[in-house]
Amino acid sequence: MLKIKNDGVIEPIATGLRSPAGFTVNSNNDVFYGENQGDWVGSGRVTHLEKGDFAGNAGGLNWTKEPESPLKLTKEDLKVVDNGQPMHEAAKKIKELKLPAVWFPHTLMGISTSDIVEDETGGAFGPFNGQYFVADQGHSKIMRMSLEKIKGKYQGACYPFYEGFASGILRLRWGLDGSLFAGMTSRGWASTGKAEYALQRLVWNGETPFEMKNIRAQTDGFEVEFTKPADISTLKNVMNYSINSFTYEYHHEYGSPIINNRERKIIGIIPSSDGLKVKLVLDSLMVGYIHELKLVGVESKEKGLLLHNTGYYTMNNIPEGNKTVLKEEEKVKMNMASHNMKMMPGMNKVAPSKKRQTTMPADWVQPDKVIKLGTKPGLKYDVTNFEVKAGSKIRLIFNNNDDMTHNVVIVKPGSADEVANLALQLGLKGSQMSFVPNNANVLFHTSLLQPESSESIYFSAPLTPGEYTFICTFPGHASVMRGIIKVVP
Repeated sequence: MLKIKNDGVIEPIATGLRSPAGFTVNSNNDVFYGENQGDWVGSGRVTHLEKGDFAGNAGGLNWTKEPESPLKLTKEDLKVVDNGQPMHEAAKKIKELKLPAVWFPHTLMGISTSDIVEDETGGAFGPFNGQYFVADQGHSKIMRMSLEKIKGKYQGACYPFYEGFASGILRLRWGLDGSLFAGMTSRGWASTGKAEYALQRLVWNGETPFEMKNIRAQTDGFEVEFTKPADISTLKNVMNYSINSFTYEYHHEYGSPIINNRERKIIGIIPSSDGLKVKLVLDSLMVGYIHELKLVGVESKEKGLLLHNTGYYTMNNIPEGNKTVLKEEEKVKMNMASHNMKMMPGMNKVAPSKKRQTTMPADWVQPDKVIKLGTKPGLKYDVTNFEVKAGSKIRLIFNNNDDMTHNVVIVKPGSADEVANLALQLGLKGSQMSFVPNNANVLFHTSLLQPESSESIYFSAPLTPGEYTFICTFPGHASVMRGIIKVVP
């Protein structure tokens, strides 16, 4: 990142940006940029950049030997942290490494973080003045972000906001009336919005939704603020909450699965008397981790549910202060809030099954046909059409020679889009399940393969002739990464 002064003098500021698709200078003159998942980047994120910062991608270190560089870090220096540890652990060894202010968990929020705008409309766009709106190209949506400074560093939360745009959003700009314009394209990269390009305008209708307005870090938990008063009885019910913490690997490989997913235990609940806030006291917080807060059963005083019930808080620092002394009525007797499966060692691998047979069946002498499938740049398989006989014995060899993670999922005719959408909805379990939903339309599949790896699966071709689609169900890939296995009599 460079500052170009009025007299043309160039001042280097920061490096390590991989693929920034948007940036903003906020009302405090601080610079933030949006980053996309890739090498050295486990998930989308927004980072505050100051002079001398290294944002994490090694490519930017090619210029640090220049005399005007504000940092002298080299690629060689990164070898000690290129091992898949969490980014906050790597930052303890690499002092220049700047942690994201907010992670946007991959597929849970979006898949390609883009532009950022600060809401300075004074309420003309709704109840989120002073917060930020962050676009996503692949999911054709706008997300929301709230920030705070703890120990002098930015951190905060992201929330769903508005989706269903015509194409992939790359640019956001405010109208003079406080409305928000979105500039879009799906050319080059696919998006959930199928138009090649579009320009749309978003206007607040004047109605305040029931939302989590803000999530703030506390010494021993979180304070959640609402846009409208919540029903106190639903705030007190521990069954209406679940909180999990997780993070990503920091390494030169493309992206990362979710790692170290753990339930956080709620030990106390303290609603405000007006129902506009609730403090959730936890048994522990995880520095450097993303905390998922789900408020599934919380209702407003009008008995309406939250428009969006999930937020993701990035905990770079824990605020100082005394821990909460709970009154008896504020204590949680038994924590039953979590409905998520804990991550255990090896759970990010899909176990062999009838739909994923990785060894040749004992009653086969040999396959009737061997299909070899690879990848090529631009989210594509290298072969998109195969023909096999009904009931024949097939060995499919998938070589992932791309720099991204991929799988192969063979589905019933006409069900590719449904299966892809179900994969998007897997949430925190997605990585554990290789983004293969448990659905009858899924016939056969590989595991989710890392770059430069391969896997063979064995299956008998369907007995019913027809065109069976194979797709990559890693979120954001299925709309373009697909082919046909034609089953003939």
